[in-house]
Amino acid sequence: MRKIGSANGRPQKVRIGVIAASSFVAQQAVIPAIQESSKAELAALASRSKASQLSDKYKLVVSEDYFSLIRSDAIDAIYIPLPNALHAEAIRLAIANNKHVLCEKPLAMSEEEAAELALLADKAGLILMEAYMTHYHPRNQELLKIVSARNSVALKHIHASFSGTLTKPDDYRWKPELGGGSLRDVGIYLIAPILEATQQLPLSVVGQASWTAAGIDDSFAGLLRFRDGITASIFSSFKAGEGQNLEFILEKGRIIIDRAFTPSLEDNSFQVTDKDGKMKKFKFRPADCYLEMIDHFCDLVQEHASPLRPLSESIRVQKIIDHLLISAKHGRVEYLEPQ
Repeated sequence: MRKIGSANGRPQKVRIGVIAASSFVAQQAVIPAIQESSKAELAALASRSKASQLSDKYKLVVSEDYFSLIRSDAIDAIYIPLPNALHAEAIRLAIANNKHVLCEKPLAMSEEEAAELALLADKAGLILMEAYMTHYHPRNQELLKIVSARNSVALKHIHASFSGTLTKPDDYRWKPELGGGSLRDVGIYLIAPILEATQQLPLSVVGQASWTAAGIDDSFAGLLRFRDGITASIFSSFKAGEGQNLEFILEKGRIIIDRAFTPSLEDNSFQVTDKDGKMKKFKFRPADCYLEMIDHFCDLVQEHASPLRPLSESIRVQKIIDHLLISAKHGRVEYLEPQ
């Protein structure tokens, strides 16, 4: 593994470079988290559209060349917020240049590609982490402890939805060649907590989509069937009212989480309703999930922690997305195990 040095007996900060630094998620969430983290340093930026503006804002020399930044010896790690279909190429280049990688979701465009990237990083002794920030929020960690306790919780059904209106016609998420589509965009938020709660892959999935003329799904609905009679349903959309919800229906009650996937500092609770309708609220420490993610990434790079979410989970989520899209395109049930 690439080692990070120390100064005055203390570990140096992980020097992170950001390509496509003008992207919305980089500007609004990840770069501020890097700057706030005591474990990271914003060391370099690259932007092909706003280099001069970003240089003024961050007081850094901002390159217009992504690949020269990735090759730079001035950084230890790369954050990649490129359009979905460009992730794999950038990850391969970063690994080839001995850089740790934090990449926006989805990690890749297929299960096979995600597995290939994980193997490349493992062979190189480098950290590759998918930037699924929700997982690192304290509320999410406590929730998963409850719903995955199979001996004490009889899980029956899970419903997850994430929707909103995408009004910019030139947004890459409308373009199939750039990996567009609502399921690829937010599917990880819907599927990851389902897999974590059930601790298994579904037996089968069924997908139904509303397709654009270009061939991407502007809305997607899916049904997942698991062992023990457990089911799950998902809904994603670029053309529906704003909302993000996660609900676990149990044998003796239910757990409901509002603003489930992009929690703010105020979103630090969830409610549990028992079979008689009595409600109890559980509260947790407020946290910035992006900062929690950056800190954990740096701990992994510094070899101070084990992954809270291994790459095998990213591969499993991608497997489900692949099968759901095949189901929707061909109008059939997709089985994940031989029947």
